[in-house]
Amino acid sequence: MRIAAPPATPPTPSLFARLRRFFGKAPPVQRRAFAAAQLNRLTDSWRITHEKIDDELRNDLDALRNRSRTLEFNNDFQRKYLDLVETNMIGESAPRLVPLADNAPGNPDTGAREAIFKSWTEWCQRGNCEISEQYSFTDLCQAIVRGTARDGEGLALPKYGAAAGNKWGFALQLIDVDRLATWLNRLPNGDQNAIVAGVEINPVGKPVAYHFNTGALTAYTRAVERVDAAAVLHRFIMQRPEQRRGIPWSHAAMLSMHYAGEFALSALMAAKHGADHLGFFVTKDGAPPTIGDQADDEPGARIATSAPGTWDTLPEGVEVTNVESKYPNEVFGVFMKSAYQRMSSGLPGSSYPELCNDYEAVNFSSIRAAMVSARDEWKKRHKWFAEAWLEPIFADWIRWSLLKGAIVLANGSPLPVAKAEKFAAHGWKFRGWSWVDPLKDIQAVKEALDLKVTSRSRIAGDLGRDIEDVFDELQSDEKLAAKYGIDLAPPSPTSYAGVQP
Repeated sequence: MRIAAPPATPPTPSLFARLRRFFGKAPPVQRRAFAAAQLNRLTDSWRITHEKIDDELRNDLDALRNRSRTLEFNNDFQRKYLDLVETNMIGESAPRLVPLADNAPGNPDTGAREAIFKSWTEWCQRGNCEISEQYSFTDLCQAIVRGTARDGEGLALPKYGAAAGNKWGFALQLIDVDRLATWLNRLPNGDQNAIVAGVEINPVGKPVAYHFNTGALTAYTRAVERVDAAAVLHRFIMQRPEQRRGIPWSHAAMLSMHYAGEFALSALMAAKHGADHLGFFVTKDGAPPTIGDQADDEPGARIATSAPGTWDTLPEGVEVTNVESKYPNEVFGVFMKSAYQRMSSGLPGSSYPELCNDYEAVNFSSIRAAMVSARDEWKKRHKWFAEAWLEPIFADWIRWSLLKGAIVLANGSPLPVAKAEKFAAHGWKFRGWSWVDPLKDIQAVKEALDLKVTSRSRIAGDLGRDIEDVFDELQSDEKLAAKYGIDLAPPSPTSYAGVQP
């Protein structure tokens, strides 16, 4: 007699199915309006952080800085980028001081201007502006911008009075940003200020002190020295509000630079290995085969033939496996160019042709567009450098120089301290750039002057020159030409009549 099996127990409906039967339809699925905010398998590896910028820097800053420095040592593109930063922001000489002291509006105090400029120029020489006497002011500016691009921030200590060691009573001491105690962090507690990556801030976020590493930096012997913020010049480019430390300028391109460099090196080594090795001998016992009489050879000597048209005979049982290197192949250059273009896009102020020395496919129009865009970025950073570094440096210099009587007029009398506000008026002239297409650019400048939509001062400034220096040089040229009886007047257009190009 067959016993019927009990009926299978139906599965318990899910909560979703019960809700659907209850309401008659499934509840709507909430989707994010922005595709970049969706969480799915395509965005699973996209790291999301809710941390403040200071919390991110506290954990990552030392690693970012150290990797940026390693790239400077070992990566040719990082090295080239830092050279471009140094060249485009500073150039061959530091930004030029332009004194603007006036007796009245429109009435320049020529004597005071000349005295200030002469004294500043003397202070900028090596041995005067920096207490170690290893830097001129040009060297100092170049070191600051290069270090800021590499490390994300610059650090210097002003020295006043006798500590400066010069007649102006003011000098600088350049400090490595490694000295800041990034590991030191503290929440505000009662009368204690918060400390963020070594920077002590008051309740409104203003830096009031800096904490410098002293002694050994092991986990058990960390010690710090607190220095008032008024005695420290710590500067960086702010990228987010409430940011207390700087980020290396190449941070967005560092991975691309590293892996592109690793891949290019691996491809180079593969190509070299393929060129060096013709193949492998495969033997049963793993011992290298011998050919002919090799009594004079060392045991295990390799077989090597390089004469053209040579045929070798191998012992019985020996097989040959050829080596075929995949590099370089036809797509290697295209792939690397794409990687380099992406890398150069993450480096502020750089253009792909200039960074990678690739001018093969450029013309005047394309290279002009790239260079004009890059120069606009450098001009932004000129303004930042002037406000962040040059202004506080000059303010301290003019104040202490007047107190010390170090700025002297042509008649030997020092500028009076009582008129410090008048003598503090000034401007800065940064480096300029040559024209990309001189013939077309000069013609455009001439037409702009004719239309009175620009000035000779602006044109000279775009080239990094001061109009007074230009006029002085022209006057000197005219006097010298008159001495030798040379006419400097440009030839008239009729002079070229009948001349074939």
